[in-house]
Amino acid sequence: MSKSPKNRIVKMSRSISGTQEELLTDRSIHNYIEDPADYEIDEERPPLIKPMLGYRVELGSNTTHYTLDLEDKLKHSLYFKNTFSEKAHFNFLGGTAQNPVCVSALIEEKVKGGHKWRILVRTKKDDFYLTIEASSKKKMLKYLCEGGVEIFGTDIDFYEVSDQKAVSSLIQDLVHMEDRLFIKAYKFGVVYCKKGQTNEEDMFSNAKPSKLFSEFMDMIGTKTKLQGYKGYKGGLDTENNTTGSHAYVTHFQGFDILYHCSTLLPISADNTQQIARKRHIGNDVVVIVFQDGPTGGFSPDTISSKFNHIYLVVQAVGKKKSPNGEKVTQYQIAIVSKQGVRIHGPPLPAGALFPCCEETREYLLTKLINAERAAYYAPGFAQSRTRRLWLKDILEKYGKPQKK
Repeated sequence: MSKSPKNRIVKMSRSISGTQEELLTDRSIHNYIEDPADYEIDEERPPLIKPMLGYRVELGSNTTHYTLDLEDKLKHSLYFKNTFSEKAHFNFLGGTAQNPVCVSALIEEKVKGGHKWRILVRTKKDDFYLTIEASSKKKMLKYLCEGGVEIFGTDIDFYEVSDQKAVSSLIQDLVHMEDRLFIKAYKFGVVYCKKGQTNEEDMFSNAKPSKLFSEFMDMIGTKTKLQGYKGYKGGLDTENNTTGSHAYVTHFQGFDILYHCSTLLPISADNTQQIARKRHIGNDVVVIVFQDGPTGGFSPDTISSKFNHIYLVVQAVGKKKSPNGEKVTQYQIAIVSKQGVRIHGPPLPAGALFPCCEETREYLLTKLINAERAAYYAPGFAQSRTRRLWLKDILEKYGKPQKK
């Protein structure tokens, strides 16, 4: 029995292990709350995050086995440049200005009855990494069109860019587009919340950090003088100190990271809304809310921002002796995401206490980066509009000539 076109297509999408994928997709394993009516709050032991409509709260799972892997590694790499640009391959364009599609394909190896093709499909929403077995280029494209409607959203009539001069120029444009869309660094907001604080103005008006907060920041980053700093700036002023004199920075798995730490950003005695601080933190996709102690539960709508998509709440809960006898600060963690943000790992072990140590730093940084990557799939996220405009320009520049 021959394969259907759809069954001939093999997706290589999320770069996570099978065990990790099971943990992320099995709702019986994870403890997620999307409807507040499904959760009864214990007033004596309230959750770190209050359930709210429009948000998904991750309070923890019943697993302790997971890996600290960054997700979607292919999508966050220079895949076209490294895999296609220097090798013989074919490029096809199709769709419309509102739904442009670009396909790159190369022969990976010979197989029985033809070849195994490696395919990169670019749409306005996402990149798709596929393999197709087909006896010819024509058959490969036929299988892709017949089996890939769920990717394109509609039937697409593709046109191959075959003129050698145009091909060379197109490859340069695709490499350039990939480089411009490639995220080389991350910025995360960090808001300091004193014990008992529940509203935005109080949190943003905290002038000085507590010892607990400073200890936490020293765990996840290094306090660095901004003036003359040559690394990733995250929108901060590194010449005249107009956005503060210092920032916390770090480097993780090849990415530069800068934290917009609320207590290091300029504070105003007259403006209770602290616009100078809100300007930066309000434009971060992921924000850490650090609590010195119990607050009765963080409400996801505390910080008014259309751009904040994920809040990771960290609460200091005392100290515990480590194996070497040293007393180490312990943290509780919970995460809340706006609806539309994809579920992401690593899973959060239910009831776990995280010690102030390197392993916790690695967990948090992995979670923060994966959270931001997951937010890119939320409806209306600006990146999809940027992608569409790039692809629209390429379609108009290299697309099939119109008949006169």
